[in-house]
Amino acid sequence: MKKYEEAEQDYLSGLKYKDIADKYDVSISTVKSWKSRYWKFDNVATKDKKVAQKVAKVATKKPTERAIDELSDSKITDKQKAFVLDYLRISNATQAYINVYNVDRKTALANGPRLLGNARIQNEIKRLRKAKLQELGVDAFDLMEDMVVEARADIGDYIDFGRYDMLHVDSEGDVKLDTDDKPEIFHKSWAQFKDKDKIDTKPIKSIKMGKDGPVVELHDRNKARDKLLELLKSDSSNTKIEITQFSEINHDNN
Repeated sequence: MKKYEEAEQDYLSGLKYKDIADKYDVSISTVKSWKSRYWKFDNVATKDKKVAQKVAKVATKKPTERAIDELSDSKITDKQKAFVLDYLRISNATQAYINVYNVDRKTALANGPRLLGNARIQNEIKRLRKAKLQELGVDAFDLMEDMVVEARADIGDYIDFGRYDMLHVDSEGDVKLDTDDKPEIFHKSWAQFKDKDKIDTKPIKSIKMGKDGPVVELHDRNKARDKLLELLKSDSSNTKIEITQFSEINHDNN
């Protein structure tokens, strides 16, 4: 069997022009020439049918599954691919480096962040994060809305509080008088949670019982405001706001 005949079978099995050219030590243009001159149309039709089936199968995959498939085809090494996936899982370059390369922490502290700074590694991380956000149905505007909610949060949205006065009485029920013979008055305070069905709970970071009663902690609205200001400045200077700005919020790069 001649080279171009063997190459035709490889092509039908799904090999790309470049892979065929490398296999037979010829140029890509030569492979394309074989296709136009020697390969049969009915076989090409069969190949097109297989490609269509493959495309249909890929179309049913989730965005992250397709992104991981693309990661498998990327030019970075297998260990670098493993590092990308582990970093996305734990958001810690040092620990991801230890997990993948099986080195001590001192070595990982130096090499982990350095590998994370590699342009190809960064591109794969951004691509996979974007795919995950797409799969979750989250975009930049969704996350910006969350930051606005946090920036505008007020404790008064969740707790009612106030004060009231009451007369000081003795054990007999008689009103006590002060030195000016005026009734003694106590000033007391009260606080009460609002019904959770009537509030937006997203800005609440935690609710716990303290020694003096319930304690409500909201997300840091100053931090949210600072981030929004950064985005507004970026937008006002005609700089495109990439979705990666949002997907990397609160990620520890070390």
